[in-house]
Amino acid sequence: MNQRLHRIVALMLTLVSLCMLIPEARAKTVEEWLEGFDTGEVWFGEDFAYDITDEEACWELLQKPITILDADQREAIYPRVEPNGKKVNNDKLGGFINGASAAVHVLGEDEDGWTLIEGLDYYNRVIRGYVRTKLLKTVKPNEKYGVIIDKLTQRLYVFIDGKLWDSCLISTGLPSDEQPYNETAAGEYLICSWVGDFDSEGMICATALRFNGGDMIHEVPHKINYDGSKGYARWEALLGQKASHGCVRTQRIATEKGLNARWLWDNLKRGTKVVVWDDAGRKMPYPDDDRELFYNPLGGSYYHADQFCSSVRDKYLPLEGFTYAELDSGDFLTLTPCQKCQPPRRKSLIAKENLARGAITQEEYEQALTPIPYPDKNAEQYYNPDGGKNYHGDQNCSSVKDRWLPLTAFSYSELEGSKSALTPCKYCNPLPKLDEIDQQNRNQGLSDELIASLRTAYENGETTAVEESLPDPVLPTEPVDEPTDSEEEVSIIIK
Repeated sequence: MNQRLHRIVALMLTLVSLCMLIPEARAKTVEEWLEGFDTGEVWFGEDFAYDITDEEACWELLQKPITILDADQREAIYPRVEPNGKKVNNDKLGGFINGASAAVHVLGEDEDGWTLIEGLDYYNRVIRGYVRTKLLKTVKPNEKYGVIIDKLTQRLYVFIDGKLWDSCLISTGLPSDEQPYNETAAGEYLICSWVGDFDSEGMICATALRFNGGDMIHEVPHKINYDGSKGYARWEALLGQKASHGCVRTQRIATEKGLNARWLWDNLKRGTKVVVWDDAGRKMPYPDDDRELFYNPLGGSYYHADQFCSSVRDKYLPLEGFTYAELDSGDFLTLTPCQKCQPPRRKSLIAKENLARGAITQEEYEQALTPIPYPDKNAEQYYNPDGGKNYHGDQNCSSVKDRWLPLTAFSYSELEGSKSALTPCKYCNPLPKLDEIDQQNRNQGLSDELIASLRTAYENGETTAVEESLPDPVLPTEPVDEPTDSEEEVSIIIK
């Protein structure tokens, strides 16, 4: 019995020792998944202009015949290392090219029924290898329509009869270490089928058009609410940035010309060419700081490019103006872009994506951001010394009973000292505390090191506060009967 017990103990010790020798398993990063491969950024060549304003060049690309693999639109074709050899790559959802719609480049001549080609897989990797020559088929695209999807601008552009007709917001694939195949691959494709609505992990994706195997152009997802209405808000808020599992989510709200996902469903033809431009290494330019934007100060939650945006009720027009430079500061931080008139995205978001693409350095990233300034230390704020818990930006704030008015003034610097227990009034928009400003700067991407240096300089009096750069408080007037300025945010009841 003792001998048997000794053997069991020895075996367990051996197993423990072996486990200690096994390296700890970990998921590969996206960069590691791409290591050793060219990616979609090389598909159109090193000198490709990516100039959407050059209609002639864009239309020439959209009309240029492409070579596809003549197989079913959901069939995966794996290029081989050599004719009839092993697969070049067999990662999960990787190493293959979809039949019927995905373009390939022919790199060699026929070799006993096999030809060397290259194409793009779901990882956006260039896969080079041999496929059967009989699969190669040259196709001429539809002559009326063409679509360009730019992952840099996160916009879909429609060309009609050689002219750029309109564009709208999209979300292309957002890869992760766990799902690197979520990237929407660059390249050239053909619209091959009208799939319709489908359910993806609880998201309903409507009007789906297949262009690359499981990747489709479809309406921004929605969920079915308990009352039968459609809820779009969660996913519409992500339009203009990468967010999908590889499909191209397209805006639901029609542009002024009528472009949206439904328009694509109703108008595009089978064989319409879809060109996907890669974003790697490309820098998105920033709008001019003095560009004028607009908003509704009476409860509006959006910012606009058009002072008379048609999504806003007439009684709120014309909208009030402010500059693009102010967009990442003060009360404007809470505004979201209108999907009707499609104003430019925030500089902080553009800079963050430029950094992720490798188009700028960390230093350039922080230089691109505009820190929210600290207020003048002597700026007056107000409170009720007889038990008031809030501090105010208005000495006669309408939220305070008349018997306590006018409120007593104190300097902003006291919020860090004797008045630190006071909390800001929700109605008269007093100046935010320093920690709140630091968090706002952190949210827009400033590093803790930079924030600390700005705070130290401010506290030591080494910088001049620019109180004028903060928006004026929005004081309550009469009750606002519209919580938002958009008429498009109504629920749609399914019948």
